[in-house]
Amino acid sequence: MIKTLTSTGPGFRLICLGLLLLGLLPGSGPARAQGPPLPLARLRVVRDSLSHLLARDTRPDTQRVSRLNTLAFALRMNAADESLALTRQALRLARQLDFARGLLEAEFNLSYYLRAHSQYDSAIYYARLALPLAVRTGNRYTQTRVNYNLARIYQEQGNYAAALGPSLDGLALARAMGSPRVLLFQLVMAARIELALDEYATARAYMNEARPLAGPAHDLMSTGYLSQVAGDLSRQQQQWRAARDHYAQALASYAVVTNKPGLIDMQLSMAEMAERLADYPVARRAGRELLRQAHAAGRPEHEARAALLLARAWLPARPDSAVYYATRALATARPRHLRPQARDAAQVLAEASDRLGRGHAAYQYQALAGAYADSIGGEDNGRRLAAAQGRAARSRSGIELNVVRQRERLLRQRQELERLRTQRQLAGIGALVLGALVLAGGLFWRYRRRQQRRQSTRDAALRQRLAADLHDDVGALLTQISLQSDLLREAPAPPEATLARLNRLSDTSRRAARQMADVVWGLHTSSAQLPEVLAHMRDHAHEVLADADLAVDFAVSPAAAALHPGVAVCQNLYLIYKEALHNVVKHAPRATRVTVRLTEDAGRLCLSVRDDAPGPAPIARPGGHGLANMRQRAEAVGGALNVVAEATGFDVVACLPG
Repeated sequence: MIKTLTSTGPGFRLICLGLLLLGLLPGSGPARAQGPPLPLARLRVVRDSLSHLLARDTRPDTQRVSRLNTLAFALRMNAADESLALTRQALRLARQLDFARGLLEAEFNLSYYLRAHSQYDSAIYYARLALPLAVRTGNRYTQTRVNYNLARIYQEQGNYAAALGPSLDGLALARAMGSPRVLLFQLVMAARIELALDEYATARAYMNEARPLAGPAHDLMSTGYLSQVAGDLSRQQQQWRAARDHYAQALASYAVVTNKPGLIDMQLSMAEMAERLADYPVARRAGRELLRQAHAAGRPEHEARAALLLARAWLPARPDSAVYYATRALATARPRHLRPQARDAAQVLAEASDRLGRGHAAYQYQALAGAYADSIGGEDNGRRLAAAQGRAARSRSGIELNVVRQRERLLRQRQELERLRTQRQLAGIGALVLGALVLAGGLFWRYRRRQQRRQSTRDAALRQRLAADLHDDVGALLTQISLQSDLLREAPAPPEATLARLNRLSDTSRRAARQMADVVWGLHTSSAQLPEVLAHMRDHAHEVLADADLAVDFAVSPAAAALHPGVAVCQNLYLIYKEALHNVVKHAPRATRVTVRLTEDAGRLCLSVRDDAPGPAPIARPGGHGLANMRQRAEAVGGALNVVAEATGFDVVACLPG
């Protein structure tokens, strides 16, 4: 039976999450990664689901970086502090993993947050980190977003000359991409800059080009942004009613994707238009509520605007109330260098003081307003001049770039002619060089052949010597077996003595078998290679020590395994190792564990055989030649052997050339 998915069921939530993440997760397409803001209702589903995934799967991998970045960007407008914490986590993990795409998104998210909170220097820093990374990874979509963010930072700072560069770069890239949403944002950003420069015709042209893109963009945020800048354009031209209508359209779009604190700016703009249209009751009601919200949200720039709005709305009817709110606006704006609000508040105070008959105060406030106006006007003129110079320089740079390209083409043609002339000369030289290389290669091949023959001769001699040595050992053991067998046959003894003789005979037989196996293994050609020697050593340890009830801990470091010692070193390493194990079995009856380590030290291969028998054990045992034999074998190949006798065990360390 097929079950119907309800809007509250877990299945419905899972399907919604999958569909929404197609437009949110990085990597789902260059034009859709971290896409448009979600409606608040759907944002809660995505927030809960992604938070659950992050809590359930804590593996520090690239998928976690992508989830952190996606959730941080989704919460950028409605939970800024949580978005910042997630972004910092993603940034740290992306750096640890060297995950370029995740690092790019985290740096962009951090730049976005810092710009939204007026921390412009830090925002520019992270944007400049992200921009070359976007270019290097071929992520054109995020490249346009970084350019937009940089342009908006400079525009909010009033640095219009600096804003022009990233704005025009982002606009050119957006036109090449063909994404309506990306192009709409870049066009509106360009219009905002032109509007700040009082270039109304250019700003209106950008807006006219952007309007047809609002439908195909399918993005409430971009639609609201377009209406907001259209309202700013009407407002700057003192078309108050048209500005109010545009702001109302923007507010309707923003309200779907933004929480109440995020709507304060647009609501203030609408209330200011009501005051401009002399609808004072509406302006006062809205101003009181917005002043409370701005103060609660900790947004001084909005608090100053709301107080200034109330001052203007009360000025015609109650100048004393206008003084109260204008004083509050001035007190909020001055320490935070909000000079336009401080100027307007001083102007309202001057008018209200004059109506209240406070001539001296009115004069002082008028002087303060004039000082702010002169400062702001001078800076605005300077910024507009700098922007005009920057625009001219950019145009001049384009002309100069074309000239440079023409010169480069001429230079390439000359270089091609020069190359053809020298090619013939180089052909003869190349033939001589080729002949010299062939001759050198032949000589080197002959040299290598002689070296291989000499090495083969040395290896054969070594194997013969090894065979002879082991043959003597096997012969001695066989002689012992023969004598012990005769003793059992010819000299009857009590059962206990007979059992002891049989045990010695069995032990001697096993040693003879191991020696014979080692003779066969040593004569095999591939046994000269270190990997096979190590494998044989490991097998020998388990074979010998298991019979003596000794645990073995055998380990080889990667650096030691990568060495390539010669045949003589490999053979002597194995014989030293065998002798060391034999000494443990014979002279350390209270030992329980043998630890074998092979390590690399300054290019040498170091073998350590350590038992845990309580000591101290003597460095040399009476009547024994084991340590002397091991030291002689180590020195024969240019190595050294040391022994360490401690209360916690006996350690034999041999370091041979690697």
